[in-house]
Amino acid sequence: MDWKKRLAAVLLTALMAALCCVPTLAVSRRYSTYVVLGDSIAAGYLLPGYKYGGKEIAAWTVTKGSYPSYIAKGVGASKTYQMAHGGYRTEELRLLLDDSYQGDIIGTRRLPAKNGGRELDEKAIARLKRDFRANIAKADLITLNVGSNDCTQAFAALRDMTEENVSTALSLAFSDRDPISTLGESLAFALKLTGDSVTMARLAELELESYLVFQQNFDAIVRQIRALNSHAKLVVLGVYNPVEVASVDLLLTNVQYGQLLNPVVDIFNTYMQSGSSYRDQYTFVPMRNIETYVGIGQLGMDPDILMDAHPTPTGHRQMAEQVLAVL
Repeated sequence: MDWKKRLAAVLLTALMAALCCVPTLAVSRRYSTYVVLGDSIAAGYLLPGYKYGGKEIAAWTVTKGSYPSYIAKGVGASKTYQMAHGGYRTEELRLLLDDSYQGDIIGTRRLPAKNGGRELDEKAIARLKRDFRANIAKADLITLNVGSNDCTQAFAALRDMTEENVSTALSLAFSDRDPISTLGESLAFALKLTGDSVTMARLAELELESYLVFQQNFDAIVRQIRALNSHAKLVVLGVYNPVEVASVDLLLTNVQYGQLLNPVVDIFNTYMQSGSSYRDQYTFVPMRNIETYVGIGQLGMDPDILMDAHPTPTGHRQMAEQVLAVL
């Protein structure tokens, strides 16, 4: 019967290893209705089982293995409204919550549109506004994870700049992919232009523009959430550098070009953590050491090739653990 004992030991070891991969679920209190606001990171893009819910639907099915799925389980939520949408910036979320705001030119690529994508579909937008606001009003827990596309859109715009007065909005309007998805190749492109002082100055200008707009939008979003719901626990997740480990060998030197994004990430996080006028309305949680597909050989590719910047399954568990730690 020694083989049975050995088999039992193997199974026990496998079970313990699996348990170690599950986020700690102990929290100080329970929450019944959980609302998820954010972009493709919160939506669980690239995870097995991820299904795009469509631009016209406010609440999607929670993707298994995404950080919201772990949080929902950890707090014992009986209802979760997963309202994170791929590509969302603060621009899109503010438009859905603030009737005084019209958004920018890129909104037609992120929100329901008509006439070949040239203008917003106001009827569909009205339904989205209604559902977003109704669900937020029901919640006793809300997580807000937006800003990654805001802080990386200037790098995406850099690849398309052809005119001296190009703006972030105009450049991105012609791109079908989200800034966070193209960040790797955009940074690699930026690396080639480091000797071009004019282009680098333009990049800095675009990034400053994005940051200033983000400040206004972020405050408006928090203000509108609180106008709809003054009692819910609101947790704001910080922005992490999804390509921090990216590097390339140049002239016998390993250049950590993914770290070019660190100062940008820092200023966005600093604003959310301590700069916002609404800082006392939410709990800020910095995201640290989040594993992404960069450098791990996504889809069997060379691990040195810069790959998609979204979290891996491990990265989602890490994000959930850091949020659950404050609940």
